[in-house]
Order: sequence, then structure tokens, then C-alpha cells
Amino acid sequence: MKRTEQTNFFNDLMIALFMALLYNITGMISTTLLSQTSIVVVSAFIPEGVALAGALIYGYKVLPGIFIGQLLLAQFAWSNSLAAIGVAFINTFEAYIAYKIFYKLELNRELKQLRDIIGLVLIITLILQPISAIFGNYILAFTSVISFDDIWHNAILWWTGNVMGQILIAPMLLLIYAHKQEIKLHYVLLAIIAPLVYVYILQTYFTINNISLLLLLTLPVSIYMAIKNLTYAMLVSVSISIGYTYLTHLDIGTFAQDQSPIDNIIHLNFFILNHILLVLIIGILFKDKEHAINELKSMAHYDYLTGLPNRHLLREKIQHAVIMAKDYHQKSAICYIDLDGFKDVNDVYGHHIGDETLKTVVSRIKLYMKPSDTLLRIGGDEFLLIVSEIRDDELDETLNELLESVRKPMHIDNKTISISFSVGVSICPKHGSTVKELMSVADNAMYVAKEKGKNQIHYA
Repeated sequence: MKRTEQTNFFNDLMIALFMALLYNITGMISTTLLSQTSIVVVSAFIPEGVALAGALIYGYKVLPGIFIGQLLLAQFAWSNSLAAIGVAFINTFEAYIAYKIFYKLELNRELKQLRDIIGLVLIITLILQPISAIFGNYILAFTSVISFDDIWHNAILWWTGNVMGQILIAPMLLLIYAHKQEIKLHYVLLAIIAPLVYVYILQTYFTINNISLLLLLTLPVSIYMAIKNLTYAMLVSVSISIGYTYLTHLDIGTFAQDQSPIDNIIHLNFFILNHILLVLIIGILFKDKEHAINELKSMAHYDYLTGLPNRHLLREKIQHAVIMAKDYHQKSAICYIDLDGFKDVNDVYGHHIGDETLKTVVSRIKLYMKPSDTLLRIGGDEFLLIVSEIRDDELDETLNELLESVRKPMHIDNKTISISFSVGVSICPKHGSTVKELMSVADNAMYVAKEKGKNQIHYA
């Protein structure tokens, strides 16, 4: 086995083992600390959310881990190997189905749009958990863990607990994974611990019997955070939900009133679903709005055809060159480029060929640019190349290579296009210390290059 293959195998094995461990630990927490019946968790079965998020992030790599984690958990709970194997297979198959359907519907695991969260919730409630609950309980009945008379009763409880676990945990984990580079540990700890303290105070020092009032006391902060940062808002919401669930398990608070345990759990789940879904929906709507605003800003500052910065960013880019010259004594060149004969290309071959020609020219110019250089499109066939940190004859060599590259024939849609460009050059700070001065000198130099016969460079 090659070293790369060995590394990939080891990484996949670590992912599977980590999933098995995480599934088992969160399963123990769910069955020990959260409300339950003797067979299934009816408030929130956390490992289902962990497994779903893992499948959407890592795909098939986590399936063995889900199988092993559920197998160990079920064996511990029921001491029936056949039932444990059957349920482990069903839950693993459920994760596989989730992965296939989610991406078949072209949903985004970063939950960027409302359709992503709606699609995820519908997949959970209408496809995954009916499969898991019905087939899982039939397996338990056939292996004598439960009686056949209890199948549908337990299936409803199973469906409830797994749906809650997935809706509660999966979106939070997907958002954390998508934004892991931006997350700060101290904010994570604050988002987990502060809500738990708040929930404890509300439930132990105040008597609140009205669920709507409880939502009013917990939702505003979460929604405000969702507008600012949905990932932290989800951490807060999950922390609140788990806090209420645990206190209910201890027979404390709003959801431990003088009702049957199942009624309490139904009210608790109603509260959690309202909280989680409202935070998710509002947060995603604001993210979508912010994305649309950013796209509009991008359209205003970048050329739609070539993706280059346009005239709106010209001042900022040249001003940066001026600052570098002043503070660091670095010379920059402002190169005003105008294509020769581009109008003829549009007239003879049409605008589609003209557009492809422009994109080809841009791609050829980029081959000779340093990472610190900037290329802008400032008009139909006019570009500005800012070459930074120029030294000796480097600029002349680069521009001559550009001329040679661009005038090579281009083959576009079975057409052969030949084009060249004229360029006028001003040097910062030699020819000016303002955007207007440097642009004016470069523009005039470009017209001199045109008058001298085109396809050449003229230095001011």
C-alpha cells in the first residue's frame, strides 16, 4: 500500500472510530440524563443528530462508526445481540439515506438558504425517522425485546426522540463545521454555560407555567444572536434546550408539572422545536439578506464578465501604490492598457466572441502577474495593470512578454482571433503622488503608443 493510501486509510479509520466513540458517549448521556422510557429516549436522542451531521460532512467514512457506536449502545441497553445488530444496521442505513437524499436535492450543508433548513427538517421528519422508528421497533418485536402490541406506541416515541435529537444537534454541528475557522473557544464556552445558568435560575427560583411566557423570556436573546452570528445562537439554543430537558428529567420546572410524563415531554418538545426552528429560520433569513447585499456590493465593484475589480476600486488600488511608495519607498507602475482592434472583433464575429476574447486576454495577462500586482477592467476594452515593487528592467521585460502573449492567435468557437494592445506607463512616485496625476500621465502615454503604430509600450 502506498504512503498516500496508508494515510487516507488511517484518516478514514480515525474518523470512523471517533464517530463510534462520540455516538456511544452521547447515547449514554441521552439515556442516562434525559427523559426516557425503558426502550427509547422520548425527549432528544443526541447521537442521531451527531450521526446525521457526520454523514453530511464525511459521507460514507462515518458509516462504520455509526454502526459500531449504535451496536455497543444497544447491546448495553438490551443485552440482546440480534436486536443490537438489527438496530445498528437500521441507523447506519438511515445515515446513508440522509447523505444520498440531501445531496441529490442539491442542499447545502452550510445551511446558507432557507431551502437548506426546510429540506433538512423534511428529510428528518418524513423520511429518516419513519424508516428508523418503524423498522427499528419491528426488529425489537421480532427479537422479543418488546411485544408486537407495543410496536406503534414505541415507534411514535422513537420517532419523537430521534427527530428532536437530529433537529436539535445536526444544524448546530453543521454550522460549527462550516465556520470552524471563525469560532472562538471563549465565546463557545460562554454560549454554553451562560444559558444553562439562566435556565437553572428561571426554573428553580420562579414558577412559570405558561410556555409562551417561557419562550418570551428565552427567545429574544437567541434571535438577536442569530441575526449577528447564527452559529453561536444555535449553541445558545441547544444549551437552553438541553438544560430544560435535564431539569424535566429531574422533575424540576415548567415541564415537570402535575401531568403525565409523556404530556410533559410533548410540551417540552413543542418548546424546543419552536425555539430551535425560529432561531434557525430568522438567522438564515438574515444570512441570506447579508449575502445578497454582499453580492450587490461585489457587482458594484467587480466586473461581471472577467471578475476583475472595476473602476469603482481604481482609486483605492492606486492610492495603495502611493502609500507604499511614500512609506516603504517602493516604486509601482500604472499601466494603462487599451486593446487594438477590439471593436472589429465585435463587429465581425459578434459580442459573444468579443466577450470570450476579453476573458482570454485577461487569463494571459494574469500569467505574468505577481501576487501583489493588480489588474482592473476600467472600460469596454481598457484595463489598468498596477505592477508593484518594480526593479530595474523587470517592468519592461514583463510588459514585452505580455505583448507577445496577447498577440498570439486565439482559437475561440472555431474562429481564429488576432489582437494586440497598446500600453502607456506612469511610475509612482516619479510621475505623481495622486490618483488623478498618475492616471492622467498613463492615459496620455497610452495615446502616444497608439499614435506610434499600436502594439507597443510607451513610458511617460
